[in-house]
Amino acid sequence: EESINKYNDLLLTYQEMDGFTYEYKIETMLNKFGFSGYYHHQVNNLSGGERTRLFLVKLLLSEPDILILDEPTNNLDIETVEFLESYLKTYKNALIIVSHDRYFINQVATKIYEIEFHKGYEYKGNYDQYLMQKEQKYEKAQKEYNIQQKLIAKEQEFINKNIVRATTTKRAQSRRKKLAKLEILEKPQIDQKSIKVNFHFTKGTGNIVLEVNNLAIGYDHPFIKEISFLIKKREKVALIGPNGMGKSTLLKTINQTIPPLAGNIKYGSGVNIAYFDQDLSLLNSHKTVIDEIWDEHRTMLEKDVRNLLGSFLFSDDDVYKKVGDLSGGEKVRLALAKLTLKKANFLILDEVTNHLDINSREVLEEALMHFDGTILFVSHDRFFINKIATKIIEITKEKIYDYFGDYNYYLEKHQKLFDIKKGEEKVNDYEMQKKQKSMQRKQEKQIAVLEEKITQIEEEVKALKAYQLTEEVYTNYQKAQDVHNEITQKEMLLEELLEEWEKLHEQQNP
Repeated sequence: EESINKYNDLLLTYQEMDGFTYEYKIETMLNKFGFSGYYHHQVNNLSGGERTRLFLVKLLLSEPDILILDEPTNNLDIETVEFLESYLKTYKNALIIVSHDRYFINQVATKIYEIEFHKGYEYKGNYDQYLMQKEQKYEKAQKEYNIQQKLIAKEQEFINKNIVRATTTKRAQSRRKKLAKLEILEKPQIDQKSIKVNFHFTKGTGNIVLEVNNLAIGYDHPFIKEISFLIKKREKVALIGPNGMGKSTLLKTINQTIPPLAGNIKYGSGVNIAYFDQDLSLLNSHKTVIDEIWDEHRTMLEKDVRNLLGSFLFSDDDVYKKVGDLSGGEKVRLALAKLTLKKANFLILDEVTNHLDINSREVLEEALMHFDGTILFVSHDRFFINKIATKIIEITKEKIYDYFGDYNYYLEKHQKLFDIKKGEEKVNDYEMQKKQKSMQRKQEKQIAVLEEKITQIEEEVKALKAYQLTEEVYTNYQKAQDVHNEITQKEMLLEELLEEWEKLHEQQNP
């Protein structure tokens, strides 16, 4: 009994420490973060992005009291980000997150701290609520500032008129003292330090901009085959799918950076392409910022080049920085500046929002929304996709899916397709479920019979142990040996029955 009590205590402790589920949790997390089949790979053979993801997995599984995440959605595909969101929404401890992913912030945050003009401001709620509260705060501050400025002007006017008059000078002096003690409100500011982007083109396209038929893409061997889709004039098409599915490779193939392995690509009449490469390989790291523009546009005046660079936040001596010394965000801004000079009517953009702050992303969104040409883009920024896309093309291993709407529309339709698929699976699994229920009933009967036998043998063992302590037994060596042997046999049988009982329970509750 003492051993059984100790065993039960240890079992409870083991359960509280996730002893029965920790392996399942680890495998689930590794699979969700793209490590299915990688369990036994050496960490030093992983890429930088894979190591970052693995570190994030370890961090999440450790469940610290305060979890601090700096841009956790970088290098994650949309499916993984959505899993991370659902995990963090139910995280039982405190979270502090820095992120430029507004969709992610909207889903996870319950409070937002913004650092602006060297001060911190607190807003309760998610990103949408933050935007609303910030606008209200600004309007209120602007109103209070305007009222105070009118009051100051009125008081100053009275002082100026009456300070020199003997009869009213005391009143004027009194008001001047009162004005001097007044706490002057600062003029409300809006952070204007963001890029200015405009995309223009001189010649339009025909109604069909791009037609892709039975395309196979890749390098040595195809990533994916039989890709077919159509893009029409003024459509803004988001290309989505898991990491490693070949989205960037498809954009490079359409841009003719790499050749197709099979199939054909047909470009519409008058199509002029401008391509943004997420690797920023089109920038020359040895050039200065100004030469990166000027060497490709020799007829531009220096003041025009400087004005263009200024609109992308390169001012004064910034234009003489080496491209190789720029930060990720600065390189993206320079690549965008070059893109605007292409005067293209078809923009192909691969992760264009990477490294951009939220203000710059919003400015870029406005420019692309008002762009009168056609856009094909890849992005993990769902907020950006939702603002820009008029059509979603999803690449999966099985086939290509078209959704004529924004990201929210895609989610809605995707959920309906998922529900239909699940419904079909339920119909197909009906016979299986019947068999499982029949098996379950059989197992329940077996468990009931076993439990009855276990109870009976436990009672018999208990009775034999009590009999063992009687004078009749312990004074007779042979009888004591016989009773001991019988107890041993029954305990062995009891152990076998308990093992069988546990197996049946595991089958019922895998």
